[in-house]
Amino acid sequence: MTNFLMIDDNPVEHLIMQKMFDKFHLFPGASHSLNAKASMNFFEQYCTSVKILPDVIFLDLNMPGFNGWDFLDGFQRIYKQIKKQIDIYIISSSIDPKDKILTDKYDFVKAFICKPVKLETLLNLYSLYQFNRRAAG
Repeated sequence: MTNFLMIDDNPVEHLIMQKMFDKFHLFPGASHSLNAKASMNFFEQYCTSVKILPDVIFLDLNMPGFNGWDFLDGFQRIYKQIKKQIDIYIISSSIDPKDKILTDKYDFVKAFICKPVKLETLLNLYSLYQFNRRAAG
């Protein structure tokens, strides 16, 4: 099973995503966080606890206070200590091309996905991670 975490300050985004997961049987047991700072604290505390860390993170950039950029910078600082590969996908309603360019500097950011996230995108990502898990053993 691929462990999934969504970090977004908008509870409606979480509800929509979870409804798609449930309807199409994607990412069972997905976790959701409304608070990027609390999520960062979790990663700092459990960076070596492979079994409880997610494999995939959907991260919103525009959040009040500690935002997605702050999370990316914090994650960059502890990235080498993390004992498993974690892929981050930026999910954003931003249309500013600079945001996409800035996220490219983080090796662990795999893609920039515009909101609303399309079902086809979720199906493709889920298939990718299922295939990779089977290939790994």
